[in-house]
Amino acid sequence: MKYRYFYQTKENENKEGWIKARSRENAYALLRKSGIRPYRLVGDDPLNWRPYAVGAALVLLATALAAALLSGREDFRPRPRAQLEGSREVISAGVYSGWTNVLSSALDRRLALYAQPGRFVDKSPVSGEELDLFAAELGQEVQHVPGEPPEHRMLRNIVARMREDMRAYIAEGGDVAGYLEFLDERQTQEREFREKALDAVYRAPESLRERAWLGVNARLKDMGIEPLARPTGMDGEREYGPDGVQTSTSRTSR
Repeated sequence: MKYRYFYQTKENENKEGWIKARSRENAYALLRKSGIRPYRLVGDDPLNWRPYAVGAALVLLATALAAALLSGREDFRPRPRAQLEGSREVISAGVYSGWTNVLSSALDRRLALYAQPGRFVDKSPVSGEELDLFAAELGQEVQHVPGEPPEHRMLRNIVARMREDMRAYIAEGGDVAGYLEFLDERQTQEREFREKALDAVYRAPESLRERAWLGVNARLKDMGIEPLARPTGMDGEREYGPDGVQTSTSRTSR
């Protein structure tokens, strides 16, 4: 497979390139060995890119069919990382509790920290005992709960996909600790990219600010990162601070 990668140099220059690899995780591993830490990788993975893919695909298909029969419209398929959608109260409660109110698996709770691209992650160090526990739990499947809130189901689906990626990483010669380090690096790069995007919008001339805002938001959306709020001066009713949070409401008549 051929993948297109995007990264930033130490001088904060945005660069890109192409790499041939057996899989997405193999591409990340090869790039990291060469000193490149991409914040984005574009390319489609073939069905047989993992040693267990064919058998796993059959198992997933059977599981999906059974879940569909049992739960109607509920979707229990693994899905890529994304910003969680739905009730902010439900999502905030999960984030605040470290998802202990949703996930019983220690591994799943750790992966859930990185489910939303670019979000701040407040994590604790991982002990050797925890690494062994994560490795043991990786052989299990994510436990779905029929009828649970859609926000919880979406999180479980993302975690299920992250488990697949973790298995692939280990199959390529990595280990649990290395995958967690990769998650940390990717999350940091995504967060830094969003911060630089915000800075770029506010540094743009006022006449070009809206175009810059639309452009970076399209890029952020493509990467699954939370978009920036509308900047100050582009909306007569709302004013936002440099962190993208609404700070006040303008009462000026037009």
